[in-house]
Amino acid sequence: MSSELVSVVMATYNGEKYLRQQMSSILEQTHPNFELIVVDDASADKTLSILKEFAALDNRIHVVTAEKNMGLVANFERGLKLAKGNFIALSDQDDIFRKDKIERLLTELKNQPDRDLVVSDLSLIDENGIEVAQSMWRDQKLKPKQGKPFRRLLYRNFATGCAMMFRRRLLDIAIPFPPDCLVHDWWLSVVATSEKGGGICLVNEHLTAYRQHSLNVIGAKTTFALKPNLIVARIKAPPLGISIWMNEIKLHIARLAGYLKIETWTAHERLMIKKTKETLEGYLSDAHSDIFSRVIKLPQRVRCAATTRSISHCIGTVFVTLWPYK
Repeated sequence: MSSELVSVVMATYNGEKYLRQQMSSILEQTHPNFELIVVDDASADKTLSILKEFAALDNRIHVVTAEKNMGLVANFERGLKLAKGNFIALSDQDDIFRKDKIERLLTELKNQPDRDLVVSDLSLIDENGIEVAQSMWRDQKLKPKQGKPFRRLLYRNFATGCAMMFRRRLLDIAIPFPPDCLVHDWWLSVVATSEKGGGICLVNEHLTAYRQHSLNVIGAKTTFALKPNLIVARIKAPPLGISIWMNEIKLHIARLAGYLKIETWTAHERLMIKKTKETLEGYLSDAHSDIFSRVIKLPQRVRCAATTRSISHCIGTVFVTLWPYK
């Protein structure tokens, strides 16, 4: 097991604040045989100098620079193409790996040779490294599933990139990334659960401390849950309002449109992707209706009415809000 080369691919961009701690956590792994490929996306701070400092001390580190900013997904794809190991793990620039993370994920994949991807739970930490949640899966109400939950993953991703490891054979069928794939880890998990993939296995332990701060590109943000066939999904918007919700839906529609440009799907998989896209387009259509905007405002109005401790007042608020007046 210790002789197995693991490629850790890290994408960096202006990450000087937390980079040293993350680099140290990777170099202290109990599995020693790895290469750390760091692809920097034209950082303008001290990120590159920090990387060169570490690379001068450890020949397992390989730093690749870019002349202009490519964006997160393209930057990770660039790094993945350079990986030499049969097993590949992804890394962000601001998290902290548990010391046995690589060893634990590698063991799980070795024990399940038919699976292509393994993903673990994560803990959430703040800017100062203080734990704010022991389990991201519980905190975000995610419901990870082993095997091939292809349809579920079309709606919502539970496989966070910095918590996964996968086999080279998955990489061979997942690259190049499709246009507008939104996030690379979501795409990898979808491909892993497709007919050509070997499926997903889970490690119910938090092997990564996932740092949440104001500069997160994605982060563990509580956003609209893309749940099929549930009316609540049609009326639930994030705290910032319906416009944010609609923009997020548009991104997911574009993501699925990008998936459909790939020719490797089976007829059934293509149909599921198409139906998911049409469902989300239906959400957008509903969002433009007057009744939708009133339902979005309804919970706040009912809470205000509830302060009077009058059931009839609450019922009246619902009735008046939904009444089709101009």
